[in-house]
Formats: sequence, C-alpha cells, structure tokens
Amino acid sequence: MAIAKISRPRGPGPTVRYIVGPVDHAGRERGQVAVIGSTIGKRPDTAIKFLGEVAKLRPRLRRHLYHVSISVPPNDRELSRSGWAAIGRAWCEGMGIENYMIVLHDAHIHIIGSRIRLDGTAVSDTFDYRRSELLLRTIETQFGLAPTRSSHLVDRARGVPHQRARTLKEVHAVRRDGRSHKDFIRQSIDDALAEEIDAAQLRTVLAEAGIEMMLEQAADGAGYVLFGFQGRSYGARSLGQGYSLTNLLVRGLQLSAPQNARAQLPTPPWALDEGVSRKKPQGAGHHEDALRRLRGFGREAHQVIDRYRARDGAQHPSPGSDPSGAGPEPEEKPPDVS
Repeated sequence: MAIAKISRPRGPGPTVRYIVGPVDHAGRERGQVAVIGSTIGKRPDTAIKFLGEVAKLRPRLRRHLYHVSISVPPNDRELSRSGWAAIGRAWCEGMGIENYMIVLHDAHIHIIGSRIRLDGTAVSDTFDYRRSELLLRTIETQFGLAPTRSSHLVDRARGVPHQRARTLKEVHAVRRDGRSHKDFIRQSIDDALAEEIDAAQLRTVLAEAGIEMMLEQAADGAGYVLFGFQGRSYGARSLGQGYSLTNLLVRGLQLSAPQNARAQLPTPPWALDEGVSRKKPQGAGHHEDALRRLRGFGREAHQVIDRYRARDGAQHPSPGSDPSGAGPEPEEKPPDVS
C-alpha cells in the first residue's frame, strides 16, 4: 500500500532544507536522512540553485514545484534504498518530472521536483492528484506492495459517503465548541436523508435547523446545491463530494418532476415581468446582434465626422480659396514628367 501527499511550495529553499534536515516538523529527530536519487545535485545548496535557475525558464509560472511524500505502512514488505529510489523515479517519470531530488527518511521518501523541463516546456498540472493516485496503483503492482483502495477521485462509488477532512481551524472549533459548522450541516443533512424525502421537504427540515438550501444552475446548465448557514455558503467542495447534488440523489433525495435540478431552480431574471415576445438571449445570436449594432455605430460615427468636416470647411475656408468655386480645373492632358 502506497500513499502520496502532494503540496506545492512557492520556493525551493525551505522545502529542500526541511527534507534534508535532521528533525521533522514536530522537532523529532529522524532515524535516517539520505539522498537516494537526484537529477539536480545531492547537496542542498546545489539543488536549490538548480531549481532557481530552472524557474527562470518560465518566469510567469509561479507554482512549478511539487513536494511529495510517499509512504508504505509498517506491515507492508520492507524496501531497500534501491527499492525506494526506484519507486521515487517511477513516480517522477510517470508524472513527467525530469528535475527532482529523492530523500529517504525512516519509512517514507520525500520528493521535490519542478514541472519545468530543461527545454522550457512545463508539465501540465491538470488532474495531478488523480493522475498521481492512478500512478501509485500501478507502482503498487509493479513493486509487489499491498493494494490500496482508491479514493473518491478515482473510485466514483466512494464519492457517495465522502466527507472532506477537517481543516486546522475546524479542529480548533471542535475542541472549543464540540463541533464545527460543517459538521452541523453534514449531520443535519444525514439525519434528514435517513428517511425518504424530496427536495422541498429537505429544504423545510433544514430551514428549521437554520440552514438554507439553494439549488442553483451553473453556466453549462448543470445543477448544483449550496447550503447557507450563518452568512456563509457551503457546497460539495467544502463539505465533501457526498453532499453534491448528484450524490444526494444517489443517497435517496428526490426531485419533483421532471427529475432533474432544473425543476427546482428559481425563475431566471430575464423571465420576470417580461412580455411574451421577450425571450432568454441565446449566446450566438446575441453575439451577432451586438456585432451588427457596433458596425452600425461605426457607420454613424463616420457620417457625423464627414458632416462636421464639411460644415467646418464651409465656415473656415483655407486662405486663397474660393468658397463658391468648383475647385481647380482638371488638366486636359497629363503633365510631362520626362
């Protein structure tokens, strides 16, 4: 079983010094600290300087560093230094990272690497947590480690009961008050979904607890749900994927016909107090109409400028010109330029 934790430090200095230091974040002395693989030098100052120079290849890419910790439980098979180094290199190669340092501690490794390559290109960070987890499942098979059940990022079925882990602020709130706001919202929703319930009934039950339930619609037309409590709104990103509209439907929430989120959405602003002829603007048609109006404004502006110039020329003729004249006589033959 392999587990990876990923963070994105702003600069290489503090992270490199931390992973090669003799003590951990809690001040505990480390049993061993060994650089077992590196493409950026094995000395801390060399690695820091190298990563700093690499960053100059893409100065606008602010978060180009990865700090990764990969560990296996004590009851898994014992790994040698070369085994740990191979796992670290496999992770870096799988993620497309070519500039990295691998440091072995007691039962885990730390990796600091840059997404910037030496040719100036950068590895994409799109879905990097999910890609890392899929890569670890492959590494487990490759190195004979005990398999780990994937998280909700890979296994969609695990998203149904998923709850987001508490932040440090929430931990302090639990110690002080017994529970946090998110815990209260989640518990209220769980209690309501213990019985068969529809969206209107859930909204009423939550309102009695002081929680406002809002069904909204994203720009792409997908429905989502928010829960308001004491002036703040909480969605699946803060509560956990188990509290997204999709997973709430899986857990038994029912929507009135038609069975989709749009049935519960409020009337859009463009449909309020409008005549029958007014309709919701469509993207492409609205854009073309705006272009036609802009072109019309441009033509009108040119006409106004031409009229102004003609009027100004009539009121202020240039010296030596005859305002009532018809202009210079056209030449009967072209001038001799030989």
